[in-house]
Amino acid sequence: MFDCMDVLAVSPGQMLDFYTSSPSSCMLQEKALKACISGLAHREWQHRRSAHSIETQSTSSEELVPSPPSPPAPPRIYKPCFVCQDKSSGYHYGVSACEGCKGFFRRSIQKNMVYTCHRDKNCIINKVTRNRCQYCRLQKCFGVGMSKECDCSK
Repeated sequence: MFDCMDVLAVSPGQMLDFYTSSPSSCMLQEKALKACISGLAHREWQHRRSAHSIETQSTSSEELVPSPPSPPAPPRIYKPCFVCQDKSSGYHYGVSACEGCKGFFRRSIQKNMVYTCHRDKNCIINKVTRNRCQYCRLQKCFGVGMSKECDCSK
């Protein structure tokens, strides 16, 4: 009965039927079908593009999208410890100090320690000798500016 029959599914539940009875009509229907498909593809692309834009906008405004991890911050570099010239861990009691001198100063102040020097009260305090004379070490702590009032580390 028909020479050419095409069925096109446009969307779920919607179908277009093309029935023709002559080859020339079949060619015209084929051109119409291609135009229809082209138009549908364009509309589908537009729909997906706008839906993507909407999703992008809603995603950015409703929930936080994790950003790629940033590189770790470079380690802070402090001046050497003002008391013994060891590697400083930061500013403690007002000066750049190492963990050893920070702890020594804190304990000395909290316990009200009284030290005595067994030499001439002029001992050299450095990384190697800092534990030999507590009196000279505490005097040097005060001399470089460590202050019990400036407990900036807590």
